[in-house]
Amino acid sequence: MFDNINDALQYIESKRNKRTIDEFRKTLNECKINMKQKNMIHIAGTNGKGSTVNYLRSILNAHGYKVGTFTSPYLICHNDRICIDGEPISDEQLLNYINKYYQVIESDGLSMFEIDVLIMLDYFQSSDLDYRIIETGIGGLNDKTNVIDPVISAITNVGMDHTSQLGESIYDIVNEKMGIIKPNQLFITSESQGTILARLQEQCDVMGARMIVVPDYQVSRYPFHFRYRDMAFTLHHQGIYQVTNARLALTIASKLIKMQGDITTKAVEETTWRGRYETLSYKDSEVSIDGAHNIPGIEALIQTLSVKKDKNVSIIFSCLNDKNMDTMLDMLLKHNYTVYLTSFHDERAIDVSQMKSHDNLIIIEDFKEAIQTAYLKKTKIIVTGSLHFISTVRKYLVAKNK
Repeated sequence: MFDNINDALQYIESKRNKRTIDEFRKTLNECKINMKQKNMIHIAGTNGKGSTVNYLRSILNAHGYKVGTFTSPYLICHNDRICIDGEPISDEQLLNYINKYYQVIESDGLSMFEIDVLIMLDYFQSSDLDYRIIETGIGGLNDKTNVIDPVISAITNVGMDHTSQLGESIYDIVNEKMGIIKPNQLFITSESQGTILARLQEQCDVMGARMIVVPDYQVSRYPFHFRYRDMAFTLHHQGIYQVTNARLALTIASKLIKMQGDITTKAVEETTWRGRYETLSYKDSEVSIDGAHNIPGIEALIQTLSVKKDKNVSIIFSCLNDKNMDTMLDMLLKHNYTVYLTSFHDERAIDVSQMKSHDNLIIIEDFKEAIQTAYLKKTKIIVTGSLHFISTVRKYLVAKNK
């Protein structure tokens, strides 16, 4: 049992046990947790899950609905994962839940993510919510959020990531993610690759589910203009990939509520998602941070920079040691960006101490020094890579601006 939230969070964040989803479901049943709560929406995908959740939450909030959201990982504090109407669960509430389930955590050997899902479901079932939007952690079929019974499931896209957990081929990853499709359910996706869509359709046919595909929308200039039905939207200070995420959220919302044009347009255009092409001040300049933590994410970042026609770009990059760092670096260097490869305080962070600078690749172990160097060269600074890395950089930049 804990007297303060910091000790409690340190405790749950140390929990790394591996259990099956069936074992977790048994724990939830024993705790009398309702896994079939009203109006649940389940969202999986390689990239864009959190942004889609946020757009959908914003649209529903703007129309007067009360909405719970579950996302991960957190960017600012652990509480960010569990929100109602965009407000994180309070320290006091989170502490109470951790203490409430302390004996269960110990006896059943729950992992941190299981603890978060357990608390989220309890918090949501005790709240008078209209909708509950829940993002998967990794994958789908065996993800611990897949205990829920949603009215709609959605997949943003499918790409190569988390291969050690999900499988070495794109088809292994598709098979894992499509595990969120439930019998006789509505399934919506913004995936655009034909072979993947065919596999998703096969699964929907087996499950008796109806599949809706959000058509790809081509955007070629900044700011990013797009349409959905009879509504027109303009996105400023966003990555180009947010057009797809917003259109997926709009499609989901259209199946839940009757959207009003002006309200919906304002909700989408004013929505921001921290860490996704977010611009922060640095001295008399700006730094954009973008959590492009895998190959599809780097592709989307490069596309954003190309359409925005940004010149003289410096990329400050770091990632975890289980990611395909070499491929991501090659992609950035091929576009003639100056890349500062750096590191940060995390046991899983890459070690750059033995690496050597060459051509447009500059090795600077301290990310603060890398930002300062790029600033002195008067370049456009983009910080990208691991979500854990950009979280660290974001905290540094926000503190520096106080």
